[in-house]
Amino acid sequence: MVGKNKKDIKNVKNLVNQKHIDFYDRALEILNFILDEYSKELTRADIEFLEMPKNSIATLDFLISSMVKVQKGHRLALGLDENELLDLSPQINIIEGLVEDKI
Repeated sequence: MVGKNKKDIKNVKNLVNQKHIDFYDRALEILNFILDEYSKELTRADIEFLEMPKNSIATLDFLISSMVKVQKGHRLALGLDENELLDLSPQINIIEGLVEDKI
């Protein structure tokens, strides 16, 4: 009976995790739409760059903050932070005191 409970819990975790992934996918689509439309609005507005209204800056800050939250949620739901990346770059050994003429 214990094995069945572990399978049930694992199945529930997978279902819930998939719902989180779906949620973050949808949130990302919405944020992308908002950013596209807001970008169009900003380019149509007759605003000098250095005189951008504070509410425009606050809106951009909000979108960026929201994107960071979506990214963190996605990474958590997809388990991207669980695996440590292996450094596959070649190792460079430095030999001190080597005289080229003696090689």
